[in-house]
Amino acid sequence: MSGGDPSSAVPHLRPPRAGRGAPCRALGAVALLIALAGCQTYTTETAPRDSDLRRGSLDSAVRRADADARRHDGGKDAVLYRLEQGAILRQAALAGLPTPPAAPTGRSVGVGPSPASPESGSPAPFRPGAAHLRASVVAFDRAEAHINAFDRGPEIPLGASSLALLTNLANQPYEGRDYDRILLHAYQALNYLQLGERDAARVELNRALQRQRDALARNAARLADADAAAAELRSGRVTDREGNRADYDIARTTGDAEARRRLASVAAAATARIRPYGDYVNPFVVFLDGLFFLTQAEDRSDLERARVSFERVAALAPDNPYAAADAAAARAAAEGTLPTGLTYVIYEAGSAPFREEIRLTLPLYLVTDKVSYVGAAFPRLRFSEGRPAPLEVSADGVTHTSALVCSMDSVIASDFRDEWPAVVTQTLVGTALKAALDAAVQRRAREKLGEGGQAFLEIFTALIQDSTTIADTRTWRSLPQEFHTVRLATPADRRLVLSVGGTRRTVELDPGRINVVTVKLMDPGSPLLVNQWVLVPAP
Repeated sequence: MSGGDPSSAVPHLRPPRAGRGAPCRALGAVALLIALAGCQTYTTETAPRDSDLRRGSLDSAVRRADADARRHDGGKDAVLYRLEQGAILRQAALAGLPTPPAAPTGRSVGVGPSPASPESGSPAPFRPGAAHLRASVVAFDRAEAHINAFDRGPEIPLGASSLALLTNLANQPYEGRDYDRILLHAYQALNYLQLGERDAARVELNRALQRQRDALARNAARLADADAAAAELRSGRVTDREGNRADYDIARTTGDAEARRRLASVAAAATARIRPYGDYVNPFVVFLDGLFFLTQAEDRSDLERARVSFERVAALAPDNPYAAADAAAARAAAEGTLPTGLTYVIYEAGSAPFREEIRLTLPLYLVTDKVSYVGAAFPRLRFSEGRPAPLEVSADGVTHTSALVCSMDSVIASDFRDEWPAVVTQTLVGTALKAALDAAVQRRAREKLGEGGQAFLEIFTALIQDSTTIADTRTWRSLPQEFHTVRLATPADRRLVLSVGGTRRTVELDPGRINVVTVKLMDPGSPLLVNQWVLVPAP
């Protein structure tokens, strides 16, 4: 079960008091936890929508994304479902779906010309997919509003007790991972550029830059919280705010050789994918920043920003020849020679890693009792097999092969590595608290119901433990595995032939001094989504 924040419905979980009804009251409390905790991970719950995307059933995927976003709006997962909705609506726009989507607010979006452009004051020309782009803008705006509300609210310390510790971490509010927050604004910038709204795109790129700066501070705070929680745990006691206490030695659990090996293997699988991008740097967002400020420069400071961005991309993607050419073009622009007659192809290839559940049996060192072995659920990253095929772009008899600019495997793995120590700590704390609560219930049941009643209750609480042992697998699933780019001189006949995995598409470029073609392919069997737009209009 998922949806709104259920914390207000949870009764106070105090140790059962003496009396005939105490075990029953405790039983009711833990039974309620089952209902609140749910029985499906996010990955399992969203599998039908993911399947729609992969087989190209975009109409169905849009309907599912809209329904999910409305159902979860205002709940603990609202950010994630709005991010998914915004990205899926962008895919529908790339496919040029003629059917207008339901607006994220529930109102229908018209199919007619898009609203007036802030720059021109006149309606922008209608293109297939424009309605989906407009709806995508609204969905991402809603995601950002939820994120900002979280940021304005009080922070919950890592070691604090909550419903999540007594059920599973998926019951914590999803506030948006740092790479989510950065890419949200990058996609918004692309939406606005495709709609011809350059001023709005500039704002979004500035916000993306600020999100990268914020990520460093957020991670420092997260590390400080983890240190504080670890210090509290070293005292040997885990206590929730209602008084349930587990005398528990977390250091012995994490120091156990077999537990350490199992936990380290999960982190190592992610670490192996990390490239030297730097903390919270997404090279694709840096590329987009350079492209915008090079082609939309209003003054020399914009051109300088473009130069810095493109030189960073060239350093982050040293095997990308187009990045080096962009850096040279940005340096030439600073001296007065602006680029023209170019076409850029942005290729979103493959599927980003997602989180799946893994259950590990770990020793639980309750100080007042002998060691017991309990199952704990952790997330691990599941990566696509191999790398996606590159895109080939043929023009004027020459074939250009796309080059990697950003590996989302690396970006997401880096975030996972940074978060992993906190996930381990919180999961083990929750396991200890549930064990302490279970022990209290068992003692009262033995005292008041006898051995027969306790045996029944023991089976029931075992079911509770199993149903609430669920890993937090929430992650933005509709992202690509890699971002590629191609940069070429616009051919005289303005015709490009795109091919990948046996699929070919011909694109007739619209008039423009600088054109952009956006391409997405999730899997070899998925449809090739292609859209084009003008970045710098013809004179």
